[in-house]
Amino acid sequence: MDLYLFRHGKAEEKTGLVTSDSGRKLTEIGIKEIETISKSLKVLDIEVDYIISSPLKRAKQTADIISKDLLKRKKQFLIWDELKPEIPVEETIKKIYSLNFSSIMFVGHEPHLSSLISNIISGSTKTEILLKKGGFAHIELISNTPVLRGTLKSLMTPKQLKKLCS
Repeated sequence: MDLYLFRHGKAEEKTGLVTSDSGRKLTEIGIKEIETISKSLKVLDIEVDYIISSPLKRAKQTADIISKDLLKRKKQFLIWDELKPEIPVEETIKKIYSLNFSSIMFVGHEPHLSSLISNIISGSTKTEILLKKGGFAHIELISNTPVLRGTLKSLMTPKQLKKLCS
């Protein structure tokens, strides 16, 4: 089983006009960057059964953009509270156990995604991993009993991904 993790694109900063973290949306630069990265992932022949996003606006926008290129079948786009940045990784892992898939992509935030990657590949959230905005990781899940374990197959920055389409 393949688990892909994708960090949302560049979003608005909190200002006097934008006070809610959950309502921060992608910037125009962020939208264009995610569109390019999505095409790069398609070049890598990545297709997923489901895209599951955090409910925060910037993540949902990112998931919506990449779903056009990467979903095998439309309407396989879900929202999980368990991908919010403040949710413990253990809650996300519990939810993963309920899925039946061959390939899935999570769209979320830091430090949650890095902690999730670390937990799956090492059994600890202490492994130092940083997923940049627009960054991508691929984990091949090798076990889900008694615990979720996997092998990190790739970790790519937005800069590396954009070069695939240039």
